Amino acid sequence: MFAKGMRGRLIRLPEAAGADTGTTDGKEPALRMAVIGDSVAAGVGAAEHREAMAGRLAEAVTAMTGRAVSWRVAAKAGATLAVVRQGLLPGLTDPTTHWRPDVVVVVAGTNDALRLRRPRTVRRDAERLIRDVRLRLGEDVPMAFAGLPSVDRLTALPRRVRIPLSWYVRVLDHQLKTAATRGVAVFHLPSGGPPEHAGDWLAPDRFHPSAEGYRAWARVLGARLATLTEATLQVKGLEGAGS
Repeated sequence: MFAKGMRGRLIRLPEAAGADTGTTDGKEPALRMAVIGDSVAAGVGAAEHREAMAGRLAEAVTAMTGRAVSWRVAAKAGATLAVVRQGLLPGLTDPTTHWRPDVVVVVAGTNDALRLRRPRTVRRDAERLIRDVRLRLGEDVPMAFAGLPSVDRLTALPRRVRIPLSWYVRVLDHQLKTAATRGVAVFHLPSGGPPEHAGDWLAPDRFHPSAEGYRAWARVLGARLATLTEATLQVKGLEGAGS
């Protein structure tokens, strides 16, 4: 498959180190956010999780709402939507501290594109993931799928591959959006992609975000996620409780 050929071309970077949980400074009670998914959720390209997707997204939400965010990561480099559903859901909660998320952010789908998985299969896997998250948490906790980013400016990919793969990524992103619209309290957050001159936005493998890339991407996702999380707090009666 295409993914096997690409693995030989990419520089292998490790997942982010450091704690896979954290809390930003802000008004209490903190919004509890779980980030699950693939290598981007796992922070490949950043030194620590606080500089990667989960930490930066929590910072963005706090900056826009003033609310503290308690975050945790359950991720695996190379994971498809099916792998996320089958192996990572236990990481959504922490039985020892009774930590349960108020919102779940899913960052996955790019590996499905690299493996050229069929659009219908991707939509089905996304719908099954929604179902299984809800079964595990026992309630309709809001979920947000991070939209798949454009790959046409990722220089790790051969030029001849970028255009067709970018088209296929858009096709699969539409499937994620379709799955989200069919769910209750499920959302799709458009991601966009790196600028024409990415500079410091990309990690040394020229495929994953750098720490600065994660910061920029999290700001894009956080703009809408902040609105969704504020609505979540209001529904749960938490807004203003810590003021």
